[in-house]
Amino acid sequence: MTAGSAPVVAVIGPAGAGKSTLTRALADVWGATVFRVREAAHHAAQRDPVIAAALESTRDPLGWLPDLLAHHLVREAIDASPNRAVLEGFPGNEHQARTLALYLRSVGRELSVIELTARPGTLAGRVARRRVCPSCDTCPGGPRRPATASTTQPGLCSVCGTPLVVRDTDRGERAAARLARYHASLPGIRAALSQEGVSWQTLATDPDQPPASTRLLSLIPLERTSS
Repeated sequence: MTAGSAPVVAVIGPAGAGKSTLTRALADVWGATVFRVREAAHHAAQRDPVIAAALESTRDPLGWLPDLLAHHLVREAIDASPNRAVLEGFPGNEHQARTLALYLRSVGRELSVIELTARPGTLAGRVARRRVCPSCDTCPGGPRRPATASTTQPGLCSVCGTPLVVRDTDRGERAAARLARYHASLPGIRAALSQEGVSWQTLATDPDQPPASTRLLSLIPLERTSS
């Protein structure tokens, strides 16, 4: 496999479906670079005043970035990662999906999509239980990834002992708005990528299902990294 043909995998799904868990597994097994658009934007804002201004001025209630900026950040990350890349939670709408597919085709890289699903009760339960550590997860813009709680003191981080908190976007109306936006955007994403001939796999992540990472390795023709 040449660097120019290294595949890109987009992992999408509603909050609580297990995107972060799966992307960590893919990074470990495939040696892939994981890209998250919000994290990339906040890091870029530290060195680019134009991006910083765009973050400050966004009027989107969920903090979404303009499509042009999101694609710029994704393209920059892909260009800097000639090996396998995993996009977590991107594309988020039809325009992003089409633009991503066309760009990857222009540079000779294959795109595959993994859509994670789960029953509503599973999603709600995971989001309600999810906590983040403001000390261990130091991403600009606030902690993003679920933390592991201490076995003896469940309210504290198992690594540093800091009290765990609920992520802002997991609270009440914002959580409901995120879920509604995802379901509203999904048909357009699917249609755009279907028209571009992009491979699409759907994996359920309910507790009664085998781990998504185990099933995924048999679905996508990517080589494991050598140990």
